[in-house]
Amino acid sequence: MKVLIIEKDKTVRQSLSYFIEHQKKCEVFFAGSKKEGISLFKTIPFDIVLCGDRLPDGGGLEILKEWMSKNPKLVSILMTVQSDEMMKEEAKKAGIQGFLVKPFDLMQLEEAMSISDFGLQSVELIHDERR
Repeated sequence: MKVLIIEKDKTVRQSLSYFIEHQKKCEVFFAGSKKEGISLFKTIPFDIVLCGDRLPDGGGLEILKEWMSKNPKLVSILMTVQSDEMMKEEAKKAGIQGFLVKPFDLMQLEEAMSISDFGLQSVELIHDERR
């Protein structure tokens, strides 16, 4: 499986990449901006995209909404620092399957990624620090 991580924080990108490569045995690509992510997405057929909501050059939600409209089978996970109900609803309406509130732990990420392992299309994952 091919996974694209679009996240502005280099440490987060590297940590997610390491976990996904070693635990899920996936091929991982990463980008630090919307522009880099779009460039990679145009050239590589990804199975899963994890995207931060606040990128240096735009919003991650908009990217995922556009990609989901073109490829509804894409497994998409939005990572955000805010537990915003409106954003969550907008993501859900767009077909985005995972919604992770930072900071999240690797177990939560694994749950979100298992969406693709079992072919589930409408799983909503909401995690926050109150759990």
